[in-house]
Amino acid sequence: MNITRRTLLASIAPVAAAGCGSLRGPTAAGRPVTPKAPDSSGFLEAVRNGDLGEVRVRLAHDPALATARDEIGRSAFVIAHLHGRGEVATLLQGTGLELDLVESVFAADWKRVDALARAKPELCREVHPTGGTPLHAAALAGSNSLWRLRSVGCLPDFAPKGGDGFTPARAAMNCRTVTGARIAATELLGNGSSCNAPQQGGDSVLHGAVRRRSQALVRLAIRKHADVAHRDDQGRTALELAHELDWDDGARLLVDHDAIPRDCRESRFELDANRQPIQRPDLSDVPRKLQSAVTAASHNDLPKVRELVESDPRLVFSISTDDELAIEASAHIGQRPLMRFHLDHGAPLSLPTAVSLGDTATVEFLLGRNPDLVHERGAHDFPLMYFVAFGGDEPEIAALLHSHGADVDQESQGTTALHWCVVRGRRELARWLIENGADLEAIGFNFDRKGLTPLELAHARGRDEMAKLLIDAGAGR
Repeated sequence: MNITRRTLLASIAPVAAAGCGSLRGPTAAGRPVTPKAPDSSGFLEAVRNGDLGEVRVRLAHDPALATARDEIGRSAFVIAHLHGRGEVATLLQGTGLELDLVESVFAADWKRVDALARAKPELCREVHPTGGTPLHAAALAGSNSLWRLRSVGCLPDFAPKGGDGFTPARAAMNCRTVTGARIAATELLGNGSSCNAPQQGGDSVLHGAVRRRSQALVRLAIRKHADVAHRDDQGRTALELAHELDWDDGARLLVDHDAIPRDCRESRFELDANRQPIQRPDLSDVPRKLQSAVTAASHNDLPKVRELVESDPRLVFSISTDDELAIEASAHIGQRPLMRFHLDHGAPLSLPTAVSLGDTATVEFLLGRNPDLVHERGAHDFPLMYFVAFGGDEPEIAALLHSHGADVDQESQGTTALHWCVVRGRRELARWLIENGADLEAIGFNFDRKGLTPLELAHARGRDEMAKLLIDAGAGR
């Protein structure tokens, strides 16, 4: 019996994919069962195992197997990606598969993702057999491009009925690799997702981090204000779950959770450049697409920003679908003329922006008013030490932050300010960081999913002078 892809898709009911810790998901008991092509069970097992030869042989015998799906509706292509079988996925795609939206997410075919989502926006809110929305699937994949899905309408904390009941941030904890989980979770929690959004079974992002037995994920959840006292439907806190799993390192981390500074963004809408209270205008009538356009232009296109803001001065307060204020886009690029334009039009002068501007007086003023701001983060989970490198080669700003308690190794996804010094060519700042104890072997994932030390990044970017500075300091020994 030959089953076409159209027939298969029409027969699939939206169902949940994965319970915690399982890539295969629940059994089909009580759920509609998808018809299978002949011998698809053995074929899908070969896909899961990454048996490229067996997959190729079976496809030669029956090409229709390329459209096979498991009992909960996940395609062979999705299964290959969930199990890290890249060669198998490439082989399947080469058979001429017409990828759906979620399959396009796993393939990182963002042009097709954009086209499909814009043609049928409701797909961004529908449940997929992977357990949730396309954003949920991207989190499972450990993607660092989740902003592309938010830009076409995927909501950061939406868990549709019929799915696994997890938000994308909680789904990230189920990514096949801990590195992927860290990348996706940081991207989500640094761009508008909540660490304490309700989950199926009373679960939480922090509970998921404990199940992954990852100290990095637990620290991330805690600094993003995870409720450490929250109990799941079985009455367990994350600490009690760690004890139940005999994970002593995690339990110790949770017992001492007060030692982990909580991130803040308290100066974000506090004062303008004249140190007057911010009065935010009502933008409820301004489409988010337009606000996102202002924020996008604020990265590097001053003429476009000027044109947009002059058409409607309120747009200086535009916030993108990534929860990024227009001036914050300018700040993390280090675009001082753009930052000053926004400030001249009433935008807030937050601590990260002041650091990027090299505005020592404002940095001292804000930290004097509220010392806890030393733990403030800008857009995308970027810590204050990053903004020193973003703005210029000014060690004195780093020294000022350090004197107020900022760690020289403030990180996001493991990436430190020293990594950014390499990328931006900030030699004097790099020298100061090294002299003040920066970790020469910190492994960051912002620039390569495999993770790079600052020295490896310098070699990869052809930064020979920076590489010499790092080697002379002892890197790579």
